[in-house]
Amino acid sequence: MKEKRTFWIGGTATALLGVALVRLLSPELSGIAGSLAMASGYVLVVAGITLISCATRRKRSEAFITVEKDAKNRERP
Repeated sequence: MKEKRTFWIGGTATALLGVALVRLLSPELSGIAGSLAMASGYVLVVAGITLISCATRRKRSEAFITVEKDAKNRERP
């Protein structure tokens, strides 16, 4: 979890900045500036969610769980 903390923090900050652009800043601006702020806000939200999804990705070696065939029949110590 520690090695992926930067993805979590960076993704959350990026997505929140995008939401702030779309919901707070772009309604106050008019014309091209408002449209540009809204479009860049949406792009930042998608980029933030993508960064967060990188934090939830597993290592390729841990992608599948392997179970032995005789695991049910083994006695527990």
